[in-house]
Amino acid sequence: MRPARAGASVILGLVLVACGLGKPAPSPSPSGIGAVVKAMEQDMNTMHEANAAANEVIRASGDCDAARPLIPAANARLDEAQRKVQTSTGQQTLDALRKKVREVAENCP
Repeated sequence: MRPARAGASVILGLVLVACGLGKPAPSPSPSGIGAVVKAMEQDMNTMHEANAAANEVIRASGDCDAARPLIPAANARLDEAQRKVQTSTGQQTLDALRKKVREVAENCP
């Protein structure tokens, strides 16, 4: 009976390996497309406040008295987000927002 048990153990081991149960766990840090998606998601979260502050300036651009006090806060939020953004798309978005805020600042001296 013992040889039969030993043979069954070997077969069971081979089945587990063949089914992938013997594979090491995947790395917790994503790579490839998963890493890109994660970086984009983090950028979206990072840019949320900067985007809101820039949009306040842009919405108030028709009224310089309302827009002027919003500009320093928007620039500060954009600077903070700039240090944290990871993707080129995030950088381009921040650059576009910064350009709009700068235009309002130039039009409202």
